[in-house]
Amino acid sequence: MYEIRIIGAFVLSLLVILLLSKKEIGVAIFTGAVLLGLITIPIKQLLSLTLNTFLNLNNLILAFAIGLIPIIGGLLSETGLLDKMVRNFPLGKRAFLMFSPAFLGLLTIPGGALFSAPLVNNGGQGLSNTRKASINVWFRHVLHIVYPLAPTLIIACELAGYSVYYLIPYLVPYFVLSMAIGFLYLLRKASNEDIMRYEHNLRDFLIPVFIILLAPIIDFLLRAVAGLKSLATLIGVTVALLVMVIYARIDLKTLSKVSKKMKPWSFAFLILAVLEYQAVFMNSGVSPLISKANLDPIVIIFIGFILGFLTGRTSTPIVILIPIFKGAYGIISPLYLSLMYYFILLGYIISPVHPCLIVTAQYFRISVGEVIKDLYKASLMALIGGFLISLPLL
Repeated sequence: MYEIRIIGAFVLSLLVILLLSKKEIGVAIFTGAVLLGLITIPIKQLLSLTLNTFLNLNNLILAFAIGLIPIIGGLLSETGLLDKMVRNFPLGKRAFLMFSPAFLGLLTIPGGALFSAPLVNNGGQGLSNTRKASINVWFRHVLHIVYPLAPTLIIACELAGYSVYYLIPYLVPYFVLSMAIGFLYLLRKASNEDIMRYEHNLRDFLIPVFIILLAPIIDFLLRAVAGLKSLATLIGVTVALLVMVIYARIDLKTLSKVSKKMKPWSFAFLILAVLEYQAVFMNSGVSPLISKANLDPIVIIFIGFILGFLTGRTSTPIVILIPIFKGAYGIISPLYLSLMYYFILLGYIISPVHPCLIVTAQYFRISVGEVIKDLYKASLMALIGGFLISLPLL
């Protein structure tokens, strides 16, 4: 009876997360954590875990840092620096079609796919609207595989207990594979003539790129040299934000307007909600029961692809599967974690409820089904290729 109650509570918490995550993922995960805790542990213990999560200095620093990241993206867009960066891109069409959605995808801007869609449309002359939409969606997410400030990657590493920079080398082969598939499959019919008809201003291209890359560079250096963790991320993001504000001469009114638009508090709360769920899960008694089920690790990882497809999210499957994996095997190795993250991303990219895919299809005036039909082949190739790359080491 006890085991049924514990497993039932866990399944119920997952259902709540899946249902509520369509609106607000942070609230969904926190609600699932509270529900799981109320059924499986004493209320005093649940309150203690919650206070420890939300008052832990390291957690608060990380949450604050993650909350600042979308503000940088919003300011780059508001000031027109993003537009200058793209208009002064120095290479040919194919590189432009990869670069423009990829770099804009690094900035967590609501509806961000609509920023890169017009660029892909202009640069992809001669391609069908379906293929342009596929290019926009695919390359928008490729850099997320190895970008150290990608929120879901940070969440995955926090839950698994690894440094982001420790995991990235394991992810590089999947990044290379995805770029190769995108180039060979999606761009094979695109011409490679110069995208612009006028002289490029390299300075207008490099300054936004510098601002985008400044935070991860500082974060990496402070972690490597000074041994800092979440504080390194906060310092890196803060410096990048200050450079942005000073260079573009942004006033308080603009900063306030962009901050409200980007909703940084939702990103910060998401991190804390994830850590809360992990704390409750580890004390709920679910782990010992999962370990008895003898789930094959590859099965868990393939479930990640399915959940990414069904939820149209990346953080939701991560929050669900990493505790399951750790419950079954005690730890999750970097190889399994990187493969899980990659598979979730591949399912997410072709999900019919993926917001980027939906708004991209709307922009190009085609159906969501048409984009999925064109993209699923690339996703399937990446899924098989990723598995084959990892197979010798699994």
